[in-house]
Amino acid sequence: MAKHTAMPKWIFYFGCFLTFIGVTAGLLGIFSPTMFFNDFPNFAQWDEIGYVTTGWGIRNLGMGLAMILALWMKTPSVIGAVFAMRFVTESGDLLNSLITGHGTLGLPLGVFAAGWIVLFLIPEAMAARWGLTTAFGTKSNSSEKQG
Repeated sequence: MAKHTAMPKWIFYFGCFLTFIGVTAGLLGIFSPTMFFNDFPNFAQWDEIGYVTTGWGIRNLGMGLAMILALWMKTPSVIGAVFAMRFVTESGDLLNSLITGHGTLGLPLGVFAAGWIVLFLIPEAMAARWGLTTAFGTKSNSSEKQG
């Protein structure tokens, strides 16, 4: 029988934080894109790109739902997979912001990137690593005991 490893509390709380941000951003992307994408003050064709902002909003709602399920299930492999998904998505968002200059909250690019890496990417990578190494370690230990 595999040893149960409890999910660290910081992963749970960080996941709740990401869920709140993701669901809020998702709803704003769908219902109020001008509020969320406010660094385009002179843009007037929101109705023409509604499919883009709605798709972006749905992406964020989907990530929020995946995180809720992962936190509820508390299964290391699911935690690892969802945080890995967040890490890849956040890395792409950071790269996009650095290339375009949009979404940086008016901060210098270096400051924005450093904050993004510290606040999102490092903890996401750590949580993904915990989940995946715990899952693989549990599988290795249980298969050794069976063999």
